[in-house]
Amino acid sequence: MEANAFVKYEFHSPKRLGFYTFSNYKDKTGKNQIYKDINGTNAQLKWTSPVVLLDMNNEGHVIMDEFLRNNPSVLTGEWKRTDLAAQEQKHTKDTLESARAIIEAAKMTDKDVLDFARLKGYNLNAETDVLRAKIIGVAQRNPESFMSAQFDPEKDLRVFILEALKGGQIGFKNNTFYYGREAIGTNEEQVLVWLKANKDIHAILKHEIRGEVKPTKSKGAAKK
Repeated sequence: MEANAFVKYEFHSPKRLGFYTFSNYKDKTGKNQIYKDINGTNAQLKWTSPVVLLDMNNEGHVIMDEFLRNNPSVLTGEWKRTDLAAQEQKHTKDTLESARAIIEAAKMTDKDVLDFARLKGYNLNAETDVLRAKIIGVAQRNPESFMSAQFDPEKDLRVFILEALKGGQIGFKNNTFYYGREAIGTNEEQVLVWLKANKDIHAILKHEIRGEVKPTKSKGAAKK
């Protein structure tokens, strides 16, 4: 059997099922939903098995599924419906995304590892290989989160903000970021905008963090 051709229905308590009869019902629009067999005849849908596979290549089974998928017995969780095709596709997608993320994590330079660790608040005193292994684990478990952080176009600026806060070049008090006495934002996104608008100050601060000779600050560097 190919999983992608089946929908599975499973009773919530298999050991307690002798037989189960599905009642006709009104859907959310108030329309009566009456089970009719493949010949269009009103029929009673009764199952004696706690697990039933419906073949979506079988017209009769498709009719059953259309009747059952919004049946109160399914919506309340008495019966669980699993689309094995969707489940298989999701598993395939998740596996491939995880593999891609692991490959990207394994390719990270030592600087990439430290930057990622800094952004995530990891212990930077740990050895680089320890941090790398931790990051690979994140990539495997949550590839979407890893890829979003690793390929964030603002990643370098976000790392810079953390370094500037640690070095005192940028202050944070009363839920506000400061450059000197100037308030530059109440959240990281606002600070990012400020840094982009004040590239010469950004350059000066980068040199300060690196312990290099400062470039000359142009007049009116801080834009209002």
